[in-house]
Amino acid sequence: MCGCICESLLDQIGGEVVRLLSSLQGWHGWIDKEGRVQQACSMSYLERMMVQGRLLLFSFCLSAVSPSAFCQPSGRVLMIGIDGVRPDALQAAETPALDALVANGYASFDAMNDDITISGPGWSAIHCGVRSGKHNVVDNSFDGQNYFQFPGWLERLESLHPEWNTLSACQWSPINDQIVGSSADVVVNPGSAAGAAQEVVNALENGDPHALFVHLDEPDYAGHANGFSPTVLPYLESIQEMDAEVGLMVDALVARPMYAEENWLVIVTTDHGGIGTVHGGNSIEERRVFVIASGMGVDTELVTPDTLSVVGVSENCLGSLPRLFFQDNARAVVPESNDFLVGTTEAFTVECRVKTTQAADVAMVGNKDWDSGLNPGWVFSFVYPSGPGWKVNVADGSSRVDLEGPPIADGEWHTLSCTFDRDGVARIYTDGVFSEEQDISGLGSLDVDGRLFFGADALAGYGMDGAVAEVRYWNVVLSAAEISDWHCSELTDLHPSIAALRGYWPLNEGDGDFLEDASGLGHHAINEGGVWSSDEGLVLWDYGNTPRLVDVPVTALAHMCVPIQEEWDLDGVPLLGTCFPPAPESCAEDLDGDGLVTVSDLLLVLGAFGQPCPE
Repeated sequence: MCGCICESLLDQIGGEVVRLLSSLQGWHGWIDKEGRVQQACSMSYLERMMVQGRLLLFSFCLSAVSPSAFCQPSGRVLMIGIDGVRPDALQAAETPALDALVANGYASFDAMNDDITISGPGWSAIHCGVRSGKHNVVDNSFDGQNYFQFPGWLERLESLHPEWNTLSACQWSPINDQIVGSSADVVVNPGSAAGAAQEVVNALENGDPHALFVHLDEPDYAGHANGFSPTVLPYLESIQEMDAEVGLMVDALVARPMYAEENWLVIVTTDHGGIGTVHGGNSIEERRVFVIASGMGVDTELVTPDTLSVVGVSENCLGSLPRLFFQDNARAVVPESNDFLVGTTEAFTVECRVKTTQAADVAMVGNKDWDSGLNPGWVFSFVYPSGPGWKVNVADGSSRVDLEGPPIADGEWHTLSCTFDRDGVARIYTDGVFSEEQDISGLGSLDVDGRLFFGADALAGYGMDGAVAEVRYWNVVLSAAEISDWHCSELTDLHPSIAALRGYWPLNEGDGDFLEDASGLGHHAINEGGVWSSDEGLVLWDYGNTPRLVDVPVTALAHMCVPIQEEWDLDGVPLLGTCFPPAPESCAEDLDGDGLVTVSDLLLVLGAFGQPCPE
């Protein structure tokens, strides 16, 4: 057993033990009950424990803790990235190799790419553990990348452990060319998935690798050519072909002579899903991904489980009327009208009620193409990337202003309001309460084409998952009192500014595609794909506690006993905890047979330090 220091002994030994251990530079073994060195331990692991004070937290319970818990070498990682795999398609395909990994580990088929669903940003998140707001990659050009401040996990390993052997084999070469660079010992770009997998097999069979990354691209090709869907046979077949490559790599891994002692973790994930033959938007089909973490040391009982569930019925102060639910870029369109053209001077106010669980880069209500925040117009969205607060963006084509509100993606109904004083400030309110203001007097025209959109943007993109109701458009700046008093009240003629109402869409018809403008001005909207549902039947899935892509590299680093530094400012968290085990609840090991656990028992362990390790 590995010797540990019991908390009950700390009062007796104090700092002398730490100083003693720190002086023992040659110790590399663990000690059994008879005082014999039994297994090699990583010196760096011991040193890290001492630096972090973790040695002081371990109990002197040699019978209660397995040797592998304390003396296992730093773990090793095989990370497999399979591009463009929808989890529902993965589950529909025949994948015996991946199924075996799931059976021996942890898996989530409801993980999320909560950023940009494009390969450049996706693989940057998987390597760097941060979202695009930090690594700065927003497309496949990699322009403006910030890998110097937020390097990939292989580069962090190389800087901390240059003696470790690492490899990156990528079918899609920009991953190596842009993200990995020279931070792995071996960097190769095979032209096929089979070639990339073979590089890994060769390393496992003929070398001593510590960290391996491989990228397989075939499902993304198949999805673009035939469709990303569990009903598309060529797409499923491409996934099955990748599963065969996974099987070859795992077979080579477990065949290693020292596999049982090397503490391997196999992580398999993807960068995005797809809808139709494309990806890059915010539909659930594009954002939902999978994460598999499998290995001999994975204790599924210690893994935080997914909590994907249907959000329950929430109280709605406007009653449980039928509501229009938007998903997969469904939207409602208000036809072109001069009433919604504001030029450079006209003030206006927009209000709506929203129910969602997805704080994503979406267009809930607006008049603009949301592909760029500089595009002219305004939009209600979420803080980019992905919340948690909501926001309003307003721009004139060359300048933009963004106002941020609190988190609202909780499955409850919220009233969102924004006043636009063209000679002064824009103000946003959340449930009738002021949130923020920003000067917009310097902006030019906010006009696009006189249309309004609910649920998605002007190009039917950036669609939300959720319901919209009670959209109100005014050609004046409403007062704070008006917004507060009427934020959760049915609109009537008693409203002080009723004469300034230019559009009012309750969105409570319950069926059909005709959406009445209750202002009486005839700006009736058209439903394009929205689904009618009562609050009781509104299906909203809560992905709040499922994994994110940024968790993947942090999980790999934690498994390899790399301390995650606060100054790294990572967005991800380890899915499987760290390599440091929790302290046992009690101590009960009496090595000298005197009936007590005392310093004398500790000294029996310390006396063996410095002894040579066995061959």
